[in-house]
Amino acid sequence: MDFHNEIRVGQHTYGINAKGEPASEDQPASVAVEFTGADADGRVVAEGNLLVAVDGLGDASAFLARTLDGLAALHAPWASGRGRSRPRPPNAGRPWTEADGELLRERWLSALGESAGRLAGELAEELGRTRAAVRAQLPRLGCDPDLPGRPLGQA
Repeated sequence: MDFHNEIRVGQHTYGINAKGEPASEDQPASVAVEFTGADADGRVVAEGNLLVAVDGLGDASAFLARTLDGLAALHAPWASGRGRSRPRPPNAGRPWTEADGELLRERWLSALGESAGRLAGELAEELGRTRAAVRAQLPRLGCDPDLPGRPLGQA
């Protein structure tokens, strides 16, 4: 397998070359990837090489996308290219950890009588999430998202 692609994004041109590598005695079948990026003046702004096992391509892709998105957010949180008026919370789009889920459930169920909107906002800030992500996670944890202190399904 040989793959070549080049694309222009903003003021940068990125190129990728990928070549399949057959399995050997000490290594599984893999893909060798060469990545380059240059600005309008031809200066290199990104470059790297990866060797990824074919069986790990999906996971490696997800990992690299999350990592690069996170790094980009750290260095340009108000970038206008993504159509956002404010930066994404640091954990937006990332899977929930068991510890974060336990914290969310405990705090929500112990907050009887509090405002759902205010509490969701506080927890979103604390957990590095959006309010919508917090509200979406609550039913998965057995919590009623409309009423702090009430388990889901309880009248």
